[in-house]
Amino acid sequence: YDWDVGNEAFADGSTHHRSSVFQNVLGNGFIEEAFRTARAADSSAKLCYNDYNIENWSDAKTQGVYGMVKDIQSRGVPMDGIGFQSH
Repeated sequence: YDWDVGNEAFADGSTHHRSSVFQNVLGNGFIEEAFRTARAADSSAKLCYNDYNIENWSDAKTQGVYGMVKDIQSRGVPMDGIGFQSH
């Protein structure tokens, strides 16, 4: 039914992605590419980004996630929901 496509990509207390093999190899576009690939693999699945500690609007991490969502959705990247530690 749904896929956690992006999971915990942002560093605590920061508006930036945490270091990961995906970030290091694919760069900042890795989340966008993951969502586009997931949609191509399953056109009917709900695609979600999941993270923790993003419930406080004033936190930098929350703002980073919000900015990412606004940016990729404005460019037509398929993202259907945001999860708060949903796995």
